[in-house]
Amino acid sequence: MDREQMISRYEELYDKMKDSKDVKNMKIFGEAATYYFKEMAKMHPEMAMSWLSHLEAMCWDNFLSETEAVNIGKTMVNEDGLKGFHWGHDTFVSAVKQLGGVPEEKPSYNSYALCVTANMIYSDMAYSIAEDMGYKTPAEVPNEKMALSCYKKAVSYLKDKDKNFQVRRYFKKRMYGEQAAM
Repeated sequence: MDREQMISRYEELYDKMKDSKDVKNMKIFGEAATYYFKEMAKMHPEMAMSWLSHLEAMCWDNFLSETEAVNIGKTMVNEDGLKGFHWGHDTFVSAVKQLGGVPEEKPSYNSYALCVTANMIYSDMAYSIAEDMGYKTPAEVPNEKMALSCYKKAVSYLKDKDKNFQVRRYFKKRMYGEQAAM
């Protein structure tokens, strides 16, 4: 079997397990996945961590790992042309706490999803946010006011009752070079 045939066969077996009402099929698949996850964790811990972060979607509506957040940050271009995040993760989490916000709220979002979303909002909307506050440029807005505004907007996105925004799907191409699955 070549690589494409193996992938195709895996997908067939996965679909059989997924669509099955037979617990035996689920156990077989689960035991195989557990065994090979342990092997992967021994030989390729970074790959195992990536897989684990994808499975976190079962526990979170919006979850990103630290590595995913860093990779997204490398691709971000702000309205003012600067590249990268306006706020680093630790800086933003600290600011959120000081402003009385919640940096992580299970199951809605983890702190990396919040930080990335707030930086996305800053990247795309900093000038309009500044204008709404009566300033001409984002640089004139006190940092805590801008952080609070972007935090509140990020939480609105991440806790959207219609679930229209999912940070992982939105940034999928930037993280993995794949088309976003909206």
